[in-house]
Amino acid sequence: MFDPVLLRSFLAVLDLGGFTHAGRQLNATQSTVSGHLRRLEAQAGHRLIARRRGGSVAATAAGERFAEDARAILRLHEAAAFRLAERPLAGIVRLGMSDDFASGRGFTALLAAFAQSHPAVELRVDVASSRSLLAMVADGGLDFALTKRPADNGEGELLARHDVAWVAGRKAVPASPLRLVLFPDPCAYRDLALSALQAAGADWIVSYTTPSLGGLKAALTAGLGIAPLASDLICDDLRPVPDAAALPALGKVALFLHAREPERSPTTKHFAQLLRRHFSRDG
Repeated sequence: MFDPVLLRSFLAVLDLGGFTHAGRQLNATQSTVSGHLRRLEAQAGHRLIARRRGGSVAATAAGERFAEDARAILRLHEAAAFRLAERPLAGIVRLGMSDDFASGRGFTALLAAFAQSHPAVELRVDVASSRSLLAMVADGGLDFALTKRPADNGEGELLARHDVAWVAGRKAVPASPLRLVLFPDPCAYRDLALSALQAAGADWIVSYTTPSLGGLKAALTAGLGIAPLASDLICDDLRPVPDAAALPALGKVALFLHAREPERSPTTKHFAQLLRRHFSRDG
C-alpha cells in the first residue's frame, strides 16, 4: 500500500505546479517534498513527475495515470479513518469567502455535501470582501477565509491559480474607449485589468461598479461593457471577448486559504483538507 504522506506530496506537486508551492501547502521543505516523490517513484517503479526548464513540472504518462489512483487511495484512507473514529465530526466551522467563491466553482454544492455528511457540525458561512474576511480571521471571528490576489506573494496558503479572461455579454461590442464593468476596489480582477490596460496604453472608463457577481453578470448580459473574470465563472449568458478585439492578456489570479488554527480539532482539520482537495483539483 502506498504511503498517504507520499501520495499527498505527489499530488500537491502536480496540482500546484512545483515543489516550492507544494512545500508551502504541506508545511514542508522543498527537499522533504522531493524526497517523498523519490520514495514514491521507487515504490511505483515509474518516474511520475518530469522537471522542465525554468523550474516547472509536469506529470509523465505514468504519473497522469497514477494521479487518479492516488486520489482514490487518499479518499478511501480518509473515509476509513473517520469510520473508525470513536465519535463523528462535531463542533462549529466558520468560513468566509468573497461573492465569486460563493457563486461559482461548484463550491456551494461542496458545502452542502459536507453539511449532509456531518450533521453534527454547525457550518457558518459569511460572504464579504477579502479585506473584511481577513480582519475577521485575525480577530478570531472566522476559522477560514478564501481570498484571491493577482500574484502569489503575501500571506495565506496558495490553493490554485485560475486564468482570467475578458468577458462580455452577447450584445456587447468592445470599442474605444472600453467600457469596464468591475468589482469595487480592492479586487484582484480589477487590479489585473487596469494594470494591463495602462501598460497597453488603452483608453477605458469604468462604466459600472457592483460588489456582487450576480450584479456584474447582469450588467454584462445587458451590454453595459466588458469585465475581467476567472474563466471558470463564465456562464451561458456570457462569452470570452474574441481575440480579434486585441485586448491585453490578464494572466492568472491566485486563490488563497487563510486559517486561524486549522489543526486545532479533527473537524477543522478535515474541513481544511476538503478545501485543499477541491481547489487543487479545480485549479
